[in-house]
Amino acid sequence: MTVNLYNDGEEQISEDDVSFEIDTEGTTKVTAWTENEKGNLSNNAETSFTINKSLPSTPTISLNGTEGENGYYISNVGITISAGDTSNVASIKYKVEGANPIAETEQVGTTANFDITADGTSTITAYIINSAGLTSEEITQVVNKDTVAPSTSTIALSGEAGETSVSVTANGEDATSGVASYIFQYSTTNEENSFTTMDTVDNTSNSCTFTYQNLASNTTYYLRVIVKDRAGHTTPSTAVNATTKKSGLSDTVLASNVGKYVDYTPVSGTFDDHVGATYSGDFAAQNTPLSTETNLKWKILEATDNKLTLISETATNVQFYLGYSEGYNNAVLLLNNACKAMYSNNSLGATGRSMNINDIENHMTYDKNSFSHYGSYYGNEYTGFPNNSRFYPNIFARELNGAPNGTYGTEFDLSEQDEYITDIPSYSEGTSSFKGKFTYYSFTMSASTMQNQAYVDLFSTSTPYFLASRCVSLDGELASFRIFFVADDYLSSVHLFASDNSNQYTASKLRPIVEIDLTKVNVGLTGDGSADTPFSIETK
Repeated sequence: MTVNLYNDGEEQISEDDVSFEIDTEGTTKVTAWTENEKGNLSNNAETSFTINKSLPSTPTISLNGTEGENGYYISNVGITISAGDTSNVASIKYKVEGANPIAETEQVGTTANFDITADGTSTITAYIINSAGLTSEEITQVVNKDTVAPSTSTIALSGEAGETSVSVTANGEDATSGVASYIFQYSTTNEENSFTTMDTVDNTSNSCTFTYQNLASNTTYYLRVIVKDRAGHTTPSTAVNATTKKSGLSDTVLASNVGKYVDYTPVSGTFDDHVGATYSGDFAAQNTPLSTETNLKWKILEATDNKLTLISETATNVQFYLGYSEGYNNAVLLLNNACKAMYSNNSLGATGRSMNINDIENHMTYDKNSFSHYGSYYGNEYTGFPNNSRFYPNIFARELNGAPNGTYGTEFDLSEQDEYITDIPSYSEGTSSFKGKFTYYSFTMSASTMQNQAYVDLFSTSTPYFLASRCVSLDGELASFRIFFVADDYLSSVHLFASDNSNQYTASKLRPIVEIDLTKVNVGLTGDGSADTPFSIETK
């Protein structure tokens, strides 16, 4: 017997039983028949089989729904799992874990469809099974779904409103996707369509602080917050209202109104540190206790850096006596303390002081260095002293401009002093140990020597007044220790003590200055700055 085998187009003949192996992937057809010695053939016998050794391709997962923000869907999500290569696919297996659980399910065919209906995060896992029972690699897909707006949205004021700002604290909560941001809005009418967004703050916590800036003063605002979750849903709060404080004229505006009147009232006070000769050198006992003069009017001198400086329209009526070494020693502190005691107002953030030489120098164009010998030193450029014994006030040794013992002082400039001095004049022998800077000068204030006529008008008065600033004149054979003063429109100085131990005392008046902290008061809410209707001043 001969067996003929036809395998994949190749005929094999054998007189024995036939066995062979086929390892080629795909479908193979085997045909066999027998032939006897006489050449007779049997009927054909046929069989087919398929070899599949390759894993199925990984499936794909597609999503169908309404997309929100940050990868969230805001509707039910249709899921389609598809075989990548549809040949030889038997089924698809999948499962869902998380918010929308689905037990492992096998779907015959090349596609599987289902819906994600639960809010939250669901994770899909799927793979393919082919006809040989082989499985593909798994694929996973995360589905975030949130169809609900934030559950809470509140806003509350944080402290009092300022002039142009209001601080708030907002709260929001979203149980599914979480809070993404806070949208801060404001309105002056509280009508639904009138709100304007000032800022959006990205903040994933359940609380957020915010300050509304650049608001109008003395205005009622309605404030609300819209909380937005990560899916894009929003929930508005109920509005709260706040009224910003009144706001007066800015320092910039006040600075442009030099010479205008302000309705300032100091708190009445008294001053008696100058009575007698201990501090003031008034050995004639002319000084008496002083009290606030309530009839003074006040004008704007300057304004900058939230500080308003006022000057009294005129000098005071009372005389103030200074003389001798004691008067030079203590003039700066006496004059400042007198004005502070009588012309301050703590509730308005206002502190009184005496006018000093710096107030004039800040607004003059006159070159003081052109004055004869100004700025020169005895013992250096200028030698106006005789070679005999000299006296000088105690404070001179502590001034930056004085060196009676060869070493310059380090403490006080012309308008500085922080303690009273009661020592008698010091005594020095020999010219080599004495040096002093020429700090006195004088000139007539006019539109040509001052920045403008407004400052001439402010500083000029019909009666002389002291400035809280010392000066020294190295004139002729003496060192003359002086105090600056103004008479009419003329800046000069008055002699109190000299290096030959000669003394005199003199009387002049006070010229109070008041410095006001503009962060504590509103100036100019009413009035036009005229004498009859001065700018108002009130606490904030």
